[in-house]
Amino acid sequence: MYKQVKPIKNNNTSLVIAGLILTNIFWGASGVAVKVAQLQLGTFEIVALRFIAAMPLLITATVLWKGWGALKIDKKDLPYIAILAFLGIPLEFLLQVTSLAYTTATCFTLIFSLSPFFIIFASAVLIKEKITRHKSIGALIGFIGVTFIITNGSLAVPTNLLGDAVAIMANIVWAIYTVLGKSINEKYSALTVLNYTFIFGALELVPFYLISPGLSPAAFTESTWTAMIFLTIFCSLVAFLLYNYGTEKLPASIAGMFIYVQPLSGVALAALVLGESITVYTILGTFLIIYGIYEAERRGGIINGIKNVENNRKSQ
Repeated sequence: MYKQVKPIKNNNTSLVIAGLILTNIFWGASGVAVKVAQLQLGTFEIVALRFIAAMPLLITATVLWKGWGALKIDKKDLPYIAILAFLGIPLEFLLQVTSLAYTTATCFTLIFSLSPFFIIFASAVLIKEKITRHKSIGALIGFIGVTFIITNGSLAVPTNLLGDAVAIMANIVWAIYTVLGKSINEKYSALTVLNYTFIFGALELVPFYLISPGLSPAAFTESTWTAMIFLTIFCSLVAFLLYNYGTEKLPASIAGMFIYVQPLSGVALAALVLGESITVYTILGTFLIIYGIYEAERRGGIINGIKNVENNRKSQ
């Protein structure tokens, strides 16, 4: 049922879980950081600077952690990874940041929390994976939750409809990227693929940066610096490394379950940092999204997964 993972000591299990929770707090907060950066920077600048800066940092961290062997790859696979990188970084993140220019960080975070459902549907269409009853029910509940959030309980046309629609488009692109990347991720470690995705993604973003206004970093405000450092260091480097470490110690299906943290951290931080309102419909929608994810993945819950890992460890 679960893939074999490296044995971990009991005290390390708590550290792995803490790292995965922290990872999803960072990702949940990314929308808030983008909104802060947008006070001074444009879409192309935010995305390009984030990944152009993160790429050499990730390579350095990977080599220090795993050695140069972690970057070995068959050259024949590079064109395919370059295409995947364009989907997963320039296209998807440009859509993300564009959506945040027209909607709230709260709506964006909660809409993006639906990514597991978009991946389910993309898997069914692209690689003919079966959609189970639990996944169908979970997806329906999740989409009802997002409907509450987008409409705020009103039948009138939502004021943030454009931004919400672009966020959904970003979700679709992310799902396609994830599904099409399954074959290459089965051939190489996730960290190897991630490095080359960052390399190609950063290179593909250079033209976008060159046609942007190109505000000098010397003119950045303290808030802009804080937002960009957070996006680059914590969301693009630390979070991915912690997640990769977590998937080495726990099955990916279990590590992925910590996505529950993202909507909670995103909504809370949007209220605290940006002053965005939390309505009854926001709370109801958040609950439905989280329950929908649980329903879709209920046969492989966190607790059961960790018990399986511990039983595996004890039997070795």
